[in-house]
Amino acid sequence: MSQLGSLSGKIQREIELLRTLNDSLLILQVHALGRDSELDISLEDVTRSYQFIIDFATRLSSALKEQTRVLDFEPLIHHFESGMKPIEDWIEDLETLIRQLKTDELDYETVVILEEILSLLDEQFTEDFRMLYFR
Repeated sequence: MSQLGSLSGKIQREIELLRTLNDSLLILQVHALGRDSELDISLEDVTRSYQFIIDFATRLSSALKEQTRVLDFEPLIHHFESGMKPIEDWIEDLETLIRQLKTDELDYETVVILEEILSLLDEQFTEDFRMLYFR
């Protein structure tokens, strides 16, 4: 596969991940506020969103612990490693996120953790998109 095709595929996966994570976070926030019916969000939507974020956070936590290396997470891990917040703190945050989501106890701090990760994913997507655009 050409480098251009590889980058294009990576960007497509990043778009899908960002979209699904953003949608899932929105659904969980609406659910936490008790406004499911106002936005026509079903229990199935909520359950699917919880599970998607739990799966994502679990895979990311494993990748940060270097238990498994996921190619799509490498740039995100690089952002974590080059940031001011220690990796151990990110791992602890992810474990808190997973624990709270499993017990349906989503709080403000947990939402902030997820929003920080989404922000880093968005930065990576923007960098990759620029690489594709300026070729």
